[in-house]
Amino acid sequence: MSDGRTDDRLSVRVSVEVELDVSAAFDEFVEELSKGLEGLAIRFDEGLCGRISQDGLDLGHVIKWIPEKEIELEWHAANWNPEQVTTVEVKFETIMKGTRVTVEHHGRGQVLDNAGSELTGWFAGEVVSPLILATSPGRFGDWLTDRRARRPSGSQARAGYRDPLYHRPNFRAILRTLKLTSNDYLLEVGCGGGVLLEEALRSGCRAAGIDHSPEMVKLAQEVNSKAINDHRLEIREAEADRLPYPDSAFTCATMTNVFGFVPDPAKVLGEIRRVLTKNGRLVIFTLSPEMRGSIAAPEPMASRLHFYRDKELEQLAKNAGFHDAKVERPDLSEFAKEEEIPEEHRGSFSGPGGQLLVVYKS
Repeated sequence: MSDGRTDDRLSVRVSVEVELDVSAAFDEFVEELSKGLEGLAIRFDEGLCGRISQDGLDLGHVIKWIPEKEIELEWHAANWNPEQVTTVEVKFETIMKGTRVTVEHHGRGQVLDNAGSELTGWFAGEVVSPLILATSPGRFGDWLTDRRARRPSGSQARAGYRDPLYHRPNFRAILRTLKLTSNDYLLEVGCGGGVLLEEALRSGCRAAGIDHSPEMVKLAQEVNSKAINDHRLEIREAEADRLPYPDSAFTCATMTNVFGFVPDPAKVLGEIRRVLTKNGRLVIFTLSPEMRGSIAAPEPMASRLHFYRDKELEQLAKNAGFHDAKVERPDLSEFAKEEEIPEEHRGSFSGPGGQLLVVYKS
């Protein structure tokens, strides 16, 4: 088209139907889009007159922003030809089981010399191929594992980790073993939503927590805001193999349902040992191979977890310089009952399914 405006005959359309009301669908879409673009180093300023930019270059401007209904962007697909303007529309439509979200990009053909073969090539290579990859078992399984457990994110993960009912029996076993006092300074590696820290602080101890999920760090800070304001707790975004603390800072440390995801366990154990005081104690809760495929370790997470034998855990700890390494198999059934785990799921907490590695720094 000679005027550089959109041509509806050359558009790309994709839609999804979600089981959310239109208000929740709108909010979720905007949040996830902002987060996804941020991961690609693209900035999305929300709201009317907002813009999408990368490295200071404007990619598009918001020209319509109607919550629960529609977002429209004026899009600049070719910065070498600023007169070529396309349009991106996002529409939210109430349907019987929720909401249909439709994204439509009009006028893609005008930025190509050949809107036939080149448009087909761009669509197949740059749109359909990534979609096939995103829906392949390996990639989709990795995404689900990260979102739900390995690097939790999204509203469902935030709700689950704010009140992690099925983790509370593990917390009880850890705290019973740690026997915290007001003289302790506890480090939790992979603190999630911060609920174990909240429980630990009732002993009068001080504590710190790290997690590599920005959303979990923010949630843990919200859950423990009073303790943070009282300078009894700090929570930071960090990696388990690069702890942002000096040597011999903590009297004790813990990890729960994290160790199986750690790619380099020896390095992580070495880092934890470094930040513990002499005779400092470490308690790790993880799942035994018998728990693969159970409610505690379902697929696809189970295929991405490392399940250790008891002797393997003990040897890893000894190789990292800890002594008196032993693995206990606590029966969590009473804790599950006290925490009011639904009766049909309590069987997963009885017997020797969980492993409690207990070690000390020499």
